[in-house]
Amino acid sequence: MGRLRIIAGRLKGRRIRFPDTLVARPTAERVREALFSILGATVEGARVLDAYCGSGALGFEAASRGAGPVVFVDDSADAIDAVRENAERMGIGPSCRFFCGTVLDLVGQAALGEPFDLILADPPYGSEEGAVLARRAVEIGVLRPDGLLVVERDARVEPRVTEPGTVVRVRVARYGRTCLDFYRGAAHGGVG
Repeated sequence: MGRLRIIAGRLKGRRIRFPDTLVARPTAERVREALFSILGATVEGARVLDAYCGSGALGFEAASRGAGPVVFVDDSADAIDAVRENAERMGIGPSCRFFCGTVLDLVGQAALGEPFDLILADPPYGSEEGAVLARRAVEIGVLRPDGLLVVERDARVEPRVTEPGTVVRVRVARYGRTCLDFYRGAAHGGVG
């Protein structure tokens, strides 16, 4: 059984358990810490989507810092089961929702509810799904007009340029072999 710990907020120190069979690459602790330092107070009260959630570490960090509700999506039933069990064990299950399916298929479906203030996406490294998700989330209104989408990717692979006028990458933060790309709708700028 793999384990991660929540690094800050009201759930600080709590352990996230996930099966060793989970085909996921959990976001490193130092990257999570840097990400949430950048996001700061914008997380509190935010409606958050943890796309490609895997272990759920990003969504749990957001919930620990006052985000809610948090929606977890992954195409692995094992991942979703583990995330649900962790949320229940931590006492935050009622403020979370869980969906098993392909992120790009689920985005935009009414089941996910209202648009999100913050989308945290950790798609498979080497895929173009992060840039596609950023563009689609803005185009169909899954991301609020002033919302922020953060995509984790391999630092050695630059994402393809998104279509002009739809979404803008407003910041890139690099941590070793990991990059975080921050996107907003083209009508909005800045990270905070």
